Amino acid sequence: MKLTRGPFVLAVALLPLVAATGGAVAQSSGDDLYESLEEMVPTYNDNVDGINLGPINLAGTSNIYVEDGDSTVTYAVTMDDRNRITGLSESPSDDAVRKITTDRETIRGIVDADDPATAFRDAVANDDIAISGESGQPIEQLKWAVINAFKGFFL
Repeated sequence: MKLTRGPFVLAVALLPLVAATGGAVAQSSGDDLYESLEEMVPTYNDNVDGINLGPINLAGTSNIYVEDGDSTVTYAVTMDDRNRITGLSESPSDDAVRKITTDRETIRGIVDADDPATAFRDAVANDDIAISGESGQPIEQLKWAVINAFKGFFL
């Protein structure tokens, strides 16, 4: 099974947005991370077919956890079977089977990249983004434990 980088990039892009807009966090620089993520989606989707994620496929819904200092903001991203982003939400989804964890700096780097799909893939390969099964999803947890153990061979 071939996995594309698109879903990971979307998930990563959403994490900083959540961190930037969550709770009472003010955007002193005037940037709106979630808005930036929304604007990034078309560019990501245009580039995702050129990314080789090996056996990684992010079809379905994933929660994105963006760590920003002492707080964590959570978004939800939905991807199709080609790892294209088809939905983005400013809140977590109860239907998510995966969790994507990263920090605001990584998400900002993906959002600002000329090719966010490649930036996402690179962040996954470099362990700047961690993908695992969401709580209560033991099959996804096992699947991602195996993928993470061997991703160095295909990413």
